[in-house]
Amino acid sequence: MTIPHANLSKIPTMSRCLLSVAVASSLLLTACGDDDNDFNAPISTESPTTSEFINAFSQDQIDTLIGDTADTPDAECGVTIEKVSYPTVGAAGEATNATAALMLPTGDSDECQGERPVLLYAHGTTTDRGYDFTQVGNVNNPAVGESTLIAANFAAQGYIVVAPNYAGYDDSELDYHPYLVAEQQSNDMVDALESARSVIDKQKLANNDNYTNIDDSGKLYLSGYSQGGHVAMATARLLESQNKTVTAIAPLSGPYALAAFGDAIFAGNVNLGATRFAPLLAIGLQEKYNIYNDTSEIFTAQYASTKLPNLLSFDQLVKADKLPEFALFERSPSNPLLVALPPSELPFAALGFDNTDYLIKTDFRAAFVADAIQNPDGLVPTITNALPAQNPQNNLRKALKDNDLRGYIPKMPTLLCGGNNDPTVFYDVNTGSMSAILQQANASPSVNLNITVLDVDTTNDDDRDQNTVTAIGSAMSNAWMSTDIIDNIQSRFATKVQSVQTTAYTNAYKAAYATAIQAGNDQAQANALAVESATRAAGAAFLSNYHGELVSTACTQAAREFFKQDFERS
Repeated sequence: MTIPHANLSKIPTMSRCLLSVAVASSLLLTACGDDDNDFNAPISTESPTTSEFINAFSQDQIDTLIGDTADTPDAECGVTIEKVSYPTVGAAGEATNATAALMLPTGDSDECQGERPVLLYAHGTTTDRGYDFTQVGNVNNPAVGESTLIAANFAAQGYIVVAPNYAGYDDSELDYHPYLVAEQQSNDMVDALESARSVIDKQKLANNDNYTNIDDSGKLYLSGYSQGGHVAMATARLLESQNKTVTAIAPLSGPYALAAFGDAIFAGNVNLGATRFAPLLAIGLQEKYNIYNDTSEIFTAQYASTKLPNLLSFDQLVKADKLPEFALFERSPSNPLLVALPPSELPFAALGFDNTDYLIKTDFRAAFVADAIQNPDGLVPTITNALPAQNPQNNLRKALKDNDLRGYIPKMPTLLCGGNNDPTVFYDVNTGSMSAILQQANASPSVNLNITVLDVDTTNDDDRDQNTVTAIGSAMSNAWMSTDIIDNIQSRFATKVQSVQTTAYTNAYKAAYATAIQAGNDQAQANALAVESATRAAGAAFLSNYHGELVSTACTQAAREFFKQDFERS
């Protein structure tokens, strides 16, 4: 099997990018909290489905919220938002509750009434317990960016949107979040969908004005970004196993090859945002997999009591010495196994190490790495069968394997989207490996898939030999493949990248030049210092905006265009 996307030396290819110490603190989807919140309230054994009106927006208001952007079309509909509270279960099967946003299109045009498709949307990673997808346009809620983007791109275009906040967030009584636990998260998504549909039915019977002009057409689309990409794919797998109709899916920039991704990080390829994700993952997996007896077995002493998700911002957490800003591992361990590991070629990975202030204990890392060497994954560090390790012995590696989605073959039309320079969810390990595995599956005479793999980033084509668009099975016959839609998505992405870098470079140059002149340097010296500072700033801006803003916007646009195709007739 050939897997061109799995070369760690090109995950991602960013040699041109220089990183300042400001990187990652501005990453979207990385809000955090502390462990001083009271999450010990008893969990309800019964939690009936209820709904509550939150807000309503006109078309003009939606357009104002999204601003002047070519990535999102003008609103065709107004949007009414309700919060659905519904029963679900935690990772250990315990009864709990969760909430979801139910977004309804409103208006008199044909796109806004009658039978409407449903989008079930899974949001990205957040460590902020107050994340609430109903808070469209509310700058005081950390969900404002993603929720407003989805409202404008889907609900305002005529979709009924169901977007769960997940168990452990908002008004959920669960005192942890089952982060990337595929079974729990997919069941949570389906519980939210069924509860939202029951709310629609009940409100229509009650002649609620917000519901009287719309009906569920039966067309169901699934999408999600980052963590939500993993969740969307796991949910498609669950619904498919239940023989329930899913019209099409668009998982976006998700950690699908979770076990290989974990092995790559523990080997030293530390991703941006790692100190946010690691506690969420360990705490989220614990209830189902019993990873540890105490968090002090994984995390260094000063961070072992930090609870995620919760209410403080990440910056507040760092200032309170409850999480390190960047460093996941010890920089200069004495363990010979770790010393022998080759250095990472990722230009930002060095931020993931420190000799005194780091998150994960060195002996825990060493045990993980020892098992990865003894029981290697089929994708990293060496490509064999591209599948997870057959028999891992480390408890965390066992849990990651159980939630790895390699091997799932979607039968419905599918779009996989991401960007190959992603410093947070490595494209080649995740989307690239899934693409290769699905191409291999489609080679069987009994299989005919419809899968499009889209890399929105063409800014480094000279450094890569992979196609930015891969059509698997019958995907080449999809309507959008004969138009300029994909080229438009990629060109807009490249323009945005250039704008982000140029703005950062210009601002940094001006500031550095003025400072250098004031310090007594001549013009040539000041110019050299300013260029050096500006180059670092441009690289930092590229990386810090890449996963959380640049790719998410482009892939959301791609998902919207993908779903517009009439798959039932194609």
